[in-house]
Amino acid sequence: MKLASNAVRLASVLFLTAIIVAAACGRADKGRTESASAATRAGANGEKYPEPRWPSYFKPPKSVDDLMDAARSFVRNQSGLQGKGMGILQPGDQVLIVANNDADPMVLDAIKRALGERKITPHMKFVYEMAGETREAADARIARREKGHDITKAGIYQASQWIETQFPNPAEPKAWLKARRPDVYKELFPGETGEVKYDPNAPKQRPRGEAAGGAGGPGGEDADTGAATSTDYRSRNAVGEGIKKYLTAHPEVRGVFWGQGGSTGLRRQLYPMSDKFLGTFVTDNVYTLQSQMSTYPGDVWQLAEEQLLEPLVFVDRMEAKDPEGLDVWADITDEMAQRWAAGAYQRGHLYMFPNQGFFPRWEITFTNGFISDVKGGGAQGEALKEFVKWDKLNNMTYPYHNQPGFWYLYEIAFGSHPKAFRHPIPLLKTGNTSPDRVRSGVIHWGLGIRLWHDPDAPTESKVWRDFSEKNNVPFDHGWHTHTYFTTYRLRLRNANKWVNVLEKGHMTSLDNPEVRALASRYGDPNYLLTEDWIPEVPGINAAGDYLKDYAPAPGDYAFKVMEKANAGTYDHYFPGAGAQITYGQQPAKTNAKPGAARTGGQH
Repeated sequence: MKLASNAVRLASVLFLTAIIVAAACGRADKGRTESASAATRAGANGEKYPEPRWPSYFKPPKSVDDLMDAARSFVRNQSGLQGKGMGILQPGDQVLIVANNDADPMVLDAIKRALGERKITPHMKFVYEMAGETREAADARIARREKGHDITKAGIYQASQWIETQFPNPAEPKAWLKARRPDVYKELFPGETGEVKYDPNAPKQRPRGEAAGGAGGPGGEDADTGAATSTDYRSRNAVGEGIKKYLTAHPEVRGVFWGQGGSTGLRRQLYPMSDKFLGTFVTDNVYTLQSQMSTYPGDVWQLAEEQLLEPLVFVDRMEAKDPEGLDVWADITDEMAQRWAAGAYQRGHLYMFPNQGFFPRWEITFTNGFISDVKGGGAQGEALKEFVKWDKLNNMTYPYHNQPGFWYLYEIAFGSHPKAFRHPIPLLKTGNTSPDRVRSGVIHWGLGIRLWHDPDAPTESKVWRDFSEKNNVPFDHGWHTHTYFTTYRLRLRNANKWVNVLEKGHMTSLDNPEVRALASRYGDPNYLLTEDWIPEVPGINAAGDYLKDYAPAPGDYAFKVMEKANAGTYDHYFPGAGAQITYGQQPAKTNAKPGAARTGGQH
């Protein structure tokens, strides 16, 4: 991926749209011990990059009893992804938990039992119930959407989802693309037959926003809310409306844990009951429950994020490079830096610019803030190359903008949790790599444009929505890419000093002395502050040639790695055999070759 940008103009425009963005840095501890660092391997241009890792502690449970220790720790943790944890609940509380439709029954049972031990009453519901449909209907629709999809290149279906869910009348862009590139259209919509007819007077759907397209995966569900998506209009707010109705009918319920991410949007869906949103609910499967994420000290996580963001207001330039070809830079004015610092933070998703699934390597070039060239990327890249040429999008001036154009670099967002990992269940089910974006040092890039709310209210922008529906133009951005080994640095204004906030994919604030001191209260900081998962990429941190063995078909390679990891035959389990981890009060022994964690028919 190549992103080269004269971003002064871009940054000023993004601030005018009120998009939340950020850049940051932290003070690295040069005395960081070797045991805290990942081992390195010579890769691109002789540079050394952290060797691959896969968590060694996943074990298949035989019964709910095998999960109870993890469940008890989980329901006592007061911190969660983009919200609070269930540890904030008090004896006597009642709480609504909205689980994804494919949540593991054994895990849900363990969590219910653990909450019951704390004298807390859970109201456990599923997304399809809150959306007012049956499980059978939801499953059938997803099966139709996934017909013909190749999950090893699932990232290309981001383009399909963007077309189908972001336009009020998707028949127009579909017909336009099919007429120009029938070969690309066939690959993006393999389950479709017959002609695409565009009727400008046909009933319009209301686009559903970013999550409807999924962050890196094909999906048939909203990656954040769990709501079903369809070209037949189903409001993205259906789940939120169902939750509000339930909470109104049950005033004794304190609030709700719901969704997989995008907590700002989830709270907005509950307006004017936004205070009832307690946090997301991602721990609905064996992998996440057994991972270190579910019990990680929230204050350590937050302090590392704060240290990363601390000097943001003083930045006058950012630069980012990686061994896959990334090359981005931007000059930042004093006013931009101040606004940046004020709107930077979202737990686990730090916005690092003033402002997923697998697919072949692509290069995107920006000139004066807009996409000017696209190379590679398979069917998704070919589709983007066509849409970048569409005069309709290029000549339209969106609300609150001072120049026409849609194809901005919308976001550069950092993951910030060192224990996040590539999740086997969504990967092996649909090819979705959304969980990757949570791990510290992974960057989540997005293309396009979006405005979240008008200046007068914390609700979805009516001006933006009306403009999209009137002109049949995209409601939101999409086309996500993840980078894993980025070195991202910031120059401090008037100091002529550069600070690396990411070093070859490692978030340097995790090495901060204050963060290490706080982590030491919970156990060994050398373990707590290091990554449990690092992707394996030939030519960078593993043997092989990047351009020959990985770039043309990264999904094929990644699926083979995941198969080995689940089968207990991988060469890079972490921590290794015989390792003892001081976590809390008890050292935890780990196995070098764990079994795959499979329950409830899931993998």
